Amino acid sequence: MRARPLGLLAIASMTVMLTACGGNQSVADKSSEQRSNLDAARSEDEGRSRDAWKPAIRAAAIPAEPCGWIPVADVEAVIGKLAEPPRKEDGCRYTLVVPESVAAKRQQLKATQEKISENLRKAFGTAAAEEADARSPLFDALQDPRSYAVTVNVDVNGGVEGELASSAVAREFGLPAGVEMDKLQTQDARTPTEWDDARRVPYGFSGRVGHVRVTVAGQSPDVPIEPMQTLAARVRDRIPDLPFPVTNPYQVLQRGTKDACSLLTRAEAETVLGPLSIEPYRSSSNWPPLAHGEGFACAYFTPGHHVFVLSPTWEGGAQSFKIETGLGGLIGIVAPQESVVIKGPWERAHVSGTSGALLFLKGDRLLEVYYRTSRATRGDAVKLAATAMQRLAP
Repeated sequence: MRARPLGLLAIASMTVMLTACGGNQSVADKSSEQRSNLDAARSEDEGRSRDAWKPAIRAAAIPAEPCGWIPVADVEAVIGKLAEPPRKEDGCRYTLVVPESVAAKRQQLKATQEKISENLRKAFGTAAAEEADARSPLFDALQDPRSYAVTVNVDVNGGVEGELASSAVAREFGLPAGVEMDKLQTQDARTPTEWDDARRVPYGFSGRVGHVRVTVAGQSPDVPIEPMQTLAARVRDRIPDLPFPVTNPYQVLQRGTKDACSLLTRAEAETVLGPLSIEPYRSSSNWPPLAHGEGFACAYFTPGHHVFVLSPTWEGGAQSFKIETGLGGLIGIVAPQESVVIKGPWERAHVSGTSGALLFLKGDRLLEVYYRTSRATRGDAVKLAATAMQRLAP
């Protein structure tokens, strides 16, 4: 645990003693001044502690509002004229002008539904309230012009958990590796900023590049899906290609921690990952890709939001490894996991079923390697882990 700096408190204490010994001040005045000096010193001291988690590196900022990722003009250039200003709702909601052809189809659907309701009343005497209960919520949504809209959501801590779950389901049904119901084709020869993973979502599209995920989804099924992928790419290309800081500085408390960036130098990382965009920086052990001024992990950032992370546990690693492998067994009951043997300067190794991280244990020291938000292969990750483990547990 980091020790609190005491310099200001010491100065404040001296001020209190000097004040108590001098002048013609009343006891009440002296007491008030003492409290004021102590409060000021304590406030500044705690303020420093409060801000210590903020990274010192150059980092990108999340917009104050979710509609700040992309200008309205760029959105309209892709999906058409907006009916009203964008608003915050599950991300940023862009309501479009309903085309005449769509309005006609919606009116036709309404007429069909009314005809069905009339026939039900004649045949069974169905009450209007019962008809409303039996109607699909989708029907009501289609009668609302504001449902002709798309929502854009940007997650700068976009993990791979959903991708791993989808792959596990595909394996369970005997599909070839990488063939999943919701997965879209991505290019083999990719530039750093093209999608690492692209998938269909209900009424829309979701793509991930590095640790950033962009999802664009329609609010009703008659909103065209084709422009959504284009809009997602426009949003992606406007996101600053820099590390993002944590917004929640919480980390699980660790004992005996040291600087995780001492385990692997920039030069060693670049031999495998390629040129880094920035010096290795401390990152959160709870949200590994995100920068944290006092983070227990270390991140290696390459172009396109790609981040390779080492997260060591200096004491108590054996217990953490036991918990993770036990959790993996429970996940395996639901979705069988791949079995791997990873040899290296460690005693045990494991692949996390939830995050896809590689875990390496030697003695009581544990190294977690998050490589799936980078362009590293598993073999690359093992190579870098071997170098780091020799310093973590010589």
